[in-house]
Amino acid sequence: MDGTVLTGEDLYSLFTNGYRNLKQNASIVDALNVFPIPDGDTGKNMSMTWLGGIENVDKEEKSAGKMAKAFSKGTLLSARGNSGVILSQFVRGFSQGIKELDVVTPPDFILAMEKASQKAYSAVAVPTEGTMLTVMRECIENTGVQDADYTEFSPLFTDIIKGMKKSLLNTPNILPCLAEAGVVDSGGAGLLYIFEGMNMALQGHMIEESEMEEDTAETPEEFFTPDSKRRSMRKRHVRYAIVAAASGEGMIEYFKNEGVLAVIDGGQTNNPSAKAFVDAFKSVDADHIIVLPNDGNIILTAKQAAKIFDPEKVHVIETKSMAEGYSAMSMVDYSLPTVDALIHEMTHYLPNVTTGYITTATRDANINGVDVKEGAYVGLTDDILSCDTDITEATLKMFASLPDIDDKQVVTVFYGKGISEEDALSLGDALMEKYPLLEFGYINGKMDVYSYMFAIE
Repeated sequence: MDGTVLTGEDLYSLFTNGYRNLKQNASIVDALNVFPIPDGDTGKNMSMTWLGGIENVDKEEKSAGKMAKAFSKGTLLSARGNSGVILSQFVRGFSQGIKELDVVTPPDFILAMEKASQKAYSAVAVPTEGTMLTVMRECIENTGVQDADYTEFSPLFTDIIKGMKKSLLNTPNILPCLAEAGVVDSGGAGLLYIFEGMNMALQGHMIEESEMEEDTAETPEEFFTPDSKRRSMRKRHVRYAIVAAASGEGMIEYFKNEGVLAVIDGGQTNNPSAKAFVDAFKSVDADHIIVLPNDGNIILTAKQAAKIFDPEKVHVIETKSMAEGYSAMSMVDYSLPTVDALIHEMTHYLPNVTTGYITTATRDANINGVDVKEGAYVGLTDDILSCDTDITEATLKMFASLPDIDDKQVVTVFYGKGISEEDALSLGDALMEKYPLLEFGYINGKMDVYSYMFAIE
């Protein structure tokens, strides 16, 4: 690597090493997370977002501008969670700053970093200082980097990283929730690990894939405030913790991203035990634990586990489907003063949620007046409502059988394994043609049993 300019291939090396360093330290970043909600997935979300960029580029691309553009597109499509979205916008701004350049000089890099910070800020409706946004801005703005005359990247990266670390360690002095938890901002820590990895590549030290096992080391002492109780505690105490059961890789990821602290893998054909719930309760440290069973067959198990663990502390909301759990999570407000107020908020709209499913019949039958044929698509809510060899027709018939469909406003379409995004959008188009007043959203749930699940509200 030249050291005075960066080509597209150089950027690929830097981006790759940045990812590998973050991946190794993802558990440390996860452990720091407290904002905006304690989801504990910041390290994973940032890693997956950055990896999406790497997987979208041609590593032999010579042009730095073209490399950055492809990398940016990949991060935008792979962005996960709030931290991932902000990071992808940071990358987008950086790529726009060098889009016309085949090689990047240190002054070019500084200007691109300024654009990156501006783009990240513009992506947030109400930017909050003391977060990764501050670290993105201050590593350039408050370090004198803009006024320095760099001819090589090594001293520039040294100063940027020094500025990042200084800004990161100051985040608890800016954001009260960080001060209360006694930690630095998790997103800012993730950004630091990326740039430290990039700097390693600049110095000729590439992290090998054989070294890619995630680091299990304790969080660095400097990431805690001097009086932080977290110095000796990895488990974070919170007022409210949500535990949920879910099935399907995408659904599990969704609930984690929404702030569920413990997700139990289980649902149709795989009901979890009471012990699985008790173990999940033990894994969190909270004044109150709210449970979303998300399946009618799991509610009694969750209630039994609550009695075993602590019936005063554990509160089971009787969600009968993941669609109802989805609706409950959309109403979470952790600032509410009492657990009763939070539960009321989460359950207020549940009576209005209709859960619809499309699955495949495993045998011939006549149920609820519907002639079911093995291998055909079945549409059902609490009862079987439709059956057809065409999945779109089965869905349309099911919707037509809903007595209150004209009162509904929003449909969230969760699509399972074997269903592509294109398939889901095509089905949504057919539904929108029939029900033009409904609004549709889509989530890749990757469920095993159901081709589709609908939250109809």
